[in-house]
Amino acid sequence: MDIEIEFITSDVLEGKTPEEKMEFLLEKIKDDKIIVVEESLSSQEEVLLIEATMKQISKRFPGIEVSTLRERSAEGFKEKLIKMLGGRTGGLTVIGPSKLVKKIKKEPQKISILAGEKDKEREK
Repeated sequence: MDIEIEFITSDVLEGKTPEEKMEFLLEKIKDDKIIVVEESLSSQEEVLLIEATMKQISKRFPGIEVSTLRERSAEGFKEKLIKMLGGRTGGLTVIGPSKLVKKIKKEPQKISILAGEKDKEREK
């Protein structure tokens, strides 16, 4: 089985309400894509994504796996100003359907994903 990975810039999500963002991401994930978002989702957005996912769980869509590398700490004036205004200065979020994501390993500065169709015999 081929696995599709889609990279999404922060511009694609800009201007969307949190609910619109979650619906946009979930529709892509439900199409069996692993999504890499250029920015980190906030803790609140992650909660919304999990809540939205729980409402849509079925035999065909068993859920998601999500991992986020948070933005770097504000170091200079520019980064502090961006953060004060509610902006983000970096980060990365990876989201995929749980039926394809076998393992996510998160370290402070990287995320590793093992993906593929899960072995039916192992799940029994």
